[in-house]
Amino acid sequence: MFRIVVCALLLGACGGGSDDNHVDAGGADAPFVPQSAKDYCEAIEPFFCDFYVRCGRMDVATAAECTANFLESCNAVYEPRYVGLEMAGLLTLNVDGIAACKAHLDTVACDQQFQELSGPCAGMWRGTQTSGEACGFDVESFTCSPGTQCVLDLTLCGTCKPEIANDQTCTPGTDTCAADAFCDAGTCHARIPNGGACQPADKCLLGSACTNGTCQSPTFVKRGEVCDQAHRCPYLTVCTGGTCKSTTAVGGTCTNDGVCELGFCDAGTCAEPRDVGQPCDHPSGCSSGMCSGMGGTCLPRPSACFAG
Repeated sequence: MFRIVVCALLLGACGGGSDDNHVDAGGADAPFVPQSAKDYCEAIEPFFCDFYVRCGRMDVATAAECTANFLESCNAVYEPRYVGLEMAGLLTLNVDGIAACKAHLDTVACDQQFQELSGPCAGMWRGTQTSGEACGFDVESFTCSPGTQCVLDLTLCGTCKPEIANDQTCTPGTDTCAADAFCDAGTCHARIPNGGACQPADKCLLGSACTNGTCQSPTFVKRGEVCDQAHRCPYLTVCTGGTCKSTTAVGGTCTNDGVCELGFCDAGTCAEPRDVGQPCDHPSGCSSGMCSGMGGTCLPRPSACFAG
């Protein structure tokens, strides 16, 4: 069995951009208070775009440029996934977790936050599945309740397992330390932050590695620069032929081997992901992120991991 590692975009579920999703709590300048998964994107976009621009995570110059791209990705790709899990009673939006994530991203050093849904930002969803109950891959890992985490098997379905606190006894390969820790010599230890001294067998932050005696995360380069496993391209670009190149927006011309920013290449044009029940050949062609296979149909969330 192996632990789920969330490496995907933070771009999560959000509403359709309608003012109906906003709560007037006492005037036009009242803060937006998210109520459900449909409000997620509007709630996180301002501080995530600030983080993206500050840390070079998106190929834009200002947070204002980031906004439209961020919301488009949320609406087209992630909203149906989180909303489907919320409707199934498997998770809820955690307002306190969103506030903690904002406070963290406002000040965190860029090289200490490679995986966006790690640290305090891992608490923006509150799962309802308790220890021993089912969970799944990707967004379905968030269905585990606080104090547990999803451990996958080879089917990419899993079970929620209790987390063991740092400095407590653990058994490698059996017990589950917290996401920011690892089991070593029978005890859970905090992972080493980037810049810290390490040995090859030590555990750095998720997404980082012990390189030349220190923990280091991949760096983000700019469009037109050389890219590889250690030099990542920002959102709105893709590493092609060793160089970061712009992706193609919805409605733009594409080839079958081209990269669309959203969805998939459909008869030479980048198209948005399709809704549940519509035809698909690949998960990227579905708003749910689930396709039954080549020549299949888009499947709903939750997945079969929760059947029965």
